[in-house]
Amino acid sequence: MLKQGLFPDAHVLPSVIKACAGLLAVKIGKQVHGFSLASGISLDSFVQSSLVHFYVKCDELVDAHKLFDNMVERDVVSWSALAAGYARKGDAVNARKVFNEVKNLGFQPNTVSWNGMIAGFNRSGCFLDAVLMFQQMHKHGFKSDGTSISSVLPAIGDLGYLSSGTQVHGYVIKNGFAVDKCIVSALIDMYGKCGYALEMSQVLEDMGQVEVGACNALITGLARHGLVDKALGVFKELQGQQMELNVVSWTSVIACCSQHGKDIEALELFREMQASGVKPNAVTIPCLLPACGNIAALMHGKAAHCFSLRRGISGDVYVGSALIDMYANCGKIQLARCCFDRMSVRNLVCWNAMLGGYAMHGKAKEAIEFFLLMQRSGQKPDSVSLTSLLSACSQSGLTEEGHRYFDRMTTDHGIKPRVEHYACVVSLLGRAGKLEEAYSMIEKMPFEPDACVWGALLSSCRVHHNMSLGGVAARKLFELEPKNPGNYILLSNIYASKGRYKEVDKIRDIMGDKGLRKNPGCSWIEVKNKVHMLLAGDKSLPQMAQIMEKLNRLSIEMKKAGYSPNTDYVLQDVEEQEKEHILCGHSEKLAVVFGILNMSPGSPLRVTKNLRICGDCHAVIKFISRFERREIFVRDTNRYHHFKDGDCSCGDYW
Repeated sequence: MLKQGLFPDAHVLPSVIKACAGLLAVKIGKQVHGFSLASGISLDSFVQSSLVHFYVKCDELVDAHKLFDNMVERDVVSWSALAAGYARKGDAVNARKVFNEVKNLGFQPNTVSWNGMIAGFNRSGCFLDAVLMFQQMHKHGFKSDGTSISSVLPAIGDLGYLSSGTQVHGYVIKNGFAVDKCIVSALIDMYGKCGYALEMSQVLEDMGQVEVGACNALITGLARHGLVDKALGVFKELQGQQMELNVVSWTSVIACCSQHGKDIEALELFREMQASGVKPNAVTIPCLLPACGNIAALMHGKAAHCFSLRRGISGDVYVGSALIDMYANCGKIQLARCCFDRMSVRNLVCWNAMLGGYAMHGKAKEAIEFFLLMQRSGQKPDSVSLTSLLSACSQSGLTEEGHRYFDRMTTDHGIKPRVEHYACVVSLLGRAGKLEEAYSMIEKMPFEPDACVWGALLSSCRVHHNMSLGGVAARKLFELEPKNPGNYILLSNIYASKGRYKEVDKIRDIMGDKGLRKNPGCSWIEVKNKVHMLLAGDKSLPQMAQIMEKLNRLSIEMKKAGYSPNTDYVLQDVEEQEKEHILCGHSEKLAVVFGILNMSPGSPLRVTKNLRICGDCHAVIKFISRFERREIFVRDTNRYHHFKDGDCSCGDYW
């Protein structure tokens, strides 16, 4: 238009300014503002109002406020937009200041004004301000509509104000809003956040007609409280009713499974989702990838990566950080670094994912170098970054370096040590055999040590067979975690290693009286794109006879090479031969042999275990890696073990 020699007037410019706001094109919008000043159109009330909205939309609130103060004719629309802009940014002081100025401006707020404030405060996390604004709205005689109700309910849920939530629910019923789909979803979400699963289901039932948005809210709410089976049941029921489930429905249930240990179910649901014609998005992939990482399902993870590349969403910062985490969890730390290096935009989560990956693999030097790179790049570390760094030092025995980073946390990074940092240092000292020093640190902690801290000490006592300090740590853990069988098992291990089977029996009796059972050892391995789960001592496996036969042949070869089974890892007071037999049933051994039998010679094996790998299994898998000429990756609850040519990446320091 300008090239044609035609100059915009006060009717055209507001449309151009609105387009700039829609694109968040700040630079072009400011140029248009400059044009309006130069051409004398800037005094037009429509142009001024459009510019205020533009600056608010682009989060340039100082300029918006200046412009509003200099407007020829200030109106309720511009005023509402400015106040809501401050609320959306979380600037409660300026939001209230602008909102309270209304009495001096000669006009009254309307429902849109109140809704903008409530929605803005809710969006910025100022939940209490959102609820107070809702209450003031009613006090001033304004009636809530669907927008204000569906905006305040999430804030009420986040605050856990159940009584306020039930009051709003009553208002919804009285005023006939119970048919509003958005309000029903918001009510379900509110009850879910407050921890009332029964009320969530009741709201859905009272709706009369089941709607997909409300069902999504119900699934998410159930997942939030760990009611995975119930969430899956609701989802399957909806499928049976032929409801047209959308990407949110599928993503919610995949996330639910992935976050609560049903990783295989998450992978199966993802396949079903694609088969049903629903296309995953940039939210689905980061929900699925942790499931792949949790059970080292590398091929499934790679397939999800390829899918994200095809869909053009691999550049998304959340997809990228999930890919880093997945590859690190699957033992491919180099691929994790490749994903990191290729990211055009990185946030703190990406840096921490990579740092955590190095820590899990026991690569302390790489972790330290990466931490220094992080600082050079201008990314400020947080408490999670320091936890990963200290953990990496602990895994590799870099006691002095770890202690130095801990001591300088506050001075160098402005981060006060938290309980998890103390746990890392206790582990750092304990692994190095400095148990008394570790215990002394616990006693001098500025706050009460938690189960992680005492657990770190107990684990170190297990490694160094220290019964006295092990007993102290265990007694503290029995108080803090009375239902955790793992603490009893660790103390049993210490007694068993010293041949104190009477104490072992006592602990077993205590566990029996409390109804506690040892968590069964469980390992996962991916073979030919299918994930297999193997339980310790499970004799129902289809190939169990072949697995035991192969294990016996390997045992003969190991004994020829001078290996003898380490029966200290068997707690039962039975004959040595029986102890050897029990050791053969450990799930990681079964998984490795299952992989050997079913995968081509020389191909690497990736195993994930739900408990820590035992010393005997560690020695056996080292031998197998040399004898079978295979790389074997085993991830336990503590770290990654990369076995190759008879050696392990941990250097036997674990």
